[in-house]
Amino acid sequence: MARPEDLEPAAAIEAAGFPPAEAAGKEDIRQRIETFPESFFVAESGDRLIGFVNGAVSDEIALPDSAYHDLSGHDPEGCCQQIFGLNVLAEYRRQGIGEALMRHMIRSAFIRGKKAVILTCKEHMIPFYTRLGYTLIGKADSVHGGACWYEMRYIFRPYTHTVQYYETDQMGCVHHSNYIRWFEEARTDYLNRLGIGYGLMEREGIVSPVLSVQAEYRTMTRFAETVDIELSLAHYNGIKFTVEYRVADHASGELRCTGSSSHCFLNREGRPLSLKKARPGWHEILSACVRK
Repeated sequence: MARPEDLEPAAAIEAAGFPPAEAAGKEDIRQRIETFPESFFVAESGDRLIGFVNGAVSDEIALPDSAYHDLSGHDPEGCCQQIFGLNVLAEYRRQGIGEALMRHMIRSAFIRGKKAVILTCKEHMIPFYTRLGYTLIGKADSVHGGACWYEMRYIFRPYTHTVQYYETDQMGCVHHSNYIRWFEEARTDYLNRLGIGYGLMEREGIVSPVLSVQAEYRTMTRFAETVDIELSLAHYNGIKFTVEYRVADHASGELRCTGSSSHCFLNREGRPLSLKKARPGWHEILSACVRK
């Protein structure tokens, strides 16, 4: 996160990276660092600041021009992470730094429970953001700096699964055991989005077995139907965690199943492992994800 001492170099990078009519002034950047340090991230080379990405949070799905200078609309509990700017010093471009900053912002927004990340960009930047998972909405209403801007959104969608024929039973509905497997699919996807997937865990000598799992079935799911599987981290104490699941029909939203699973962390020898001690960065991520 940005610190007060990052103001001077950040202002210099902003001035070098955008035309005067588009660049945020030093005072604007100071207010941003003070107002939302949790969504103002910097990249450094040694002790030198070489890039940053920043933006406020709002319930508005659009990004009005006024937001760049008037931060009164910033709501930390809002559902949309806005992007005010992505800046990298010219001599450090084309090295993956901008992409790394943006991916970090996306992951941070996901951890904080946001529904979307929104930005406006010029036409030549559309392929870059598309590669990162953004969807082009169209020309924006923005007249910021007298330029033509395009609106793009990164939407955090629930994990989806389309029922396969082998998953159904003689009654024509999904066999109850498959919901447990869907829980695992969604959980695997969730951990991957957090950047701490099972593959990485195993390479680091950590395993996370299932301690218990339960499901409550509400309505039948049938062949070729698609379901959304939403989950939340209900409990985490550094050694154990509990995940809760909600399975609903993708088209109608009808609830099909709810459930939960509990897990722990073990080392290669099968002994309980505290992430707080062994992987403090992972511990911070999971702690931030626990449902409030």
